[in-house]
Amino acid sequence: MRRLLLGLLIGVLSVGCGRRDLKLWYYFGEVHDYHFRNLLNHLWKELPFLVIPRKFSSITELEDSLLKTSSLPDIALVYPSTVKAMYEKGRIVPVDTSGLPTPIPNYCEFGGKRYCWPLFKSFVGFYLNLPLAKSVGLDTTFTLEQLLNLESEYVVLGLYLSATLYTAFTFVYVSEGIPLKDACVEAGKFYYELMRRPYVRLYPSPYRAQEDMILERIVFIPGTSAYAPYIEREGIELKFVPLRNSKGESVLFLSGPDIVLTKDGNSMAAHTFVKALYEALKEDTVWRRFGYIPAVELPSENLYHDMGMEVPRERIRKMLKTFIVSDTLPREELGDVCERFRFAKE
Repeated sequence: MRRLLLGLLIGVLSVGCGRRDLKLWYYFGEVHDYHFRNLLNHLWKELPFLVIPRKFSSITELEDSLLKTSSLPDIALVYPSTVKAMYEKGRIVPVDTSGLPTPIPNYCEFGGKRYCWPLFKSFVGFYLNLPLAKSVGLDTTFTLEQLLNLESEYVVLGLYLSATLYTAFTFVYVSEGIPLKDACVEAGKFYYELMRRPYVRLYPSPYRAQEDMILERIVFIPGTSAYAPYIEREGIELKFVPLRNSKGESVLFLSGPDIVLTKDGNSMAAHTFVKALYEALKEDTVWRRFGYIPAVELPSENLYHDMGMEVPRERIRKMLKTFIVSDTLPREELGDVCERFRFAKE
């Protein structure tokens, strides 16, 4: 009886002091979700409150819920496009970065204030089936432009239409000192020419390309570094090659989730949670193994993202579809897309 009364008293005092659970919404695929839950289980021992996670079945379901629901969680793991959409709708608030490392300068910043804590980051590049690549005489390290001149009698590259991939190619040219709009044009020329090479097969989606890679019908495909566990668990010996410019430098176009604080969220608890999470990630080796680098460990050079940009994604997708049927590069449409591809501050 005394123990019961003591428990009730502690509960009352906790509520009276403003203590409450921290509600977290997120999405990860099966493999990454397993390790994220393990990470949360470790953190629960370090925090003075409970973290209550809710996993959604897809990124789309998570984004729709965060943009439309009347009852928001405290924090959410979301992707860059969702961060911008939530900011525009007034659903997130600036975050407290005091006492924390500030990875990725100017990332998630709107009106001079930061609206997210960067978390895990993956990059765009190419996956190679290493034994197959060697058996057909392909180099396992290459610059972007070298993909236009592969010496192969086989169909080796599985390509698909992707606005994210197009944006990543654009930043390869930016890294060479080319102005953004001109780099966008160069990326369009490259994409158009690549899809016409005889050793390239065009797929309707990255998932179909992954399937053929797992079945060893394709030697390599583009993707983000976070694809690795989904292909490797099928027994494929992979090598991930980041995008490289003509100078041979790696060009890392960022993907991956960030933590946002909603307008109804508990700011103090969220800051405590992120601080503990960053500390835990310093000792974590699993996420790097599975294609994500903790944002606190990112290098400082040749990092690019589209958080502070206006990227006409729908127009890019529409243009890429015309690439398939056009006998020549549709320069007028390419120019229109690249004219809209600009830094948000311009």
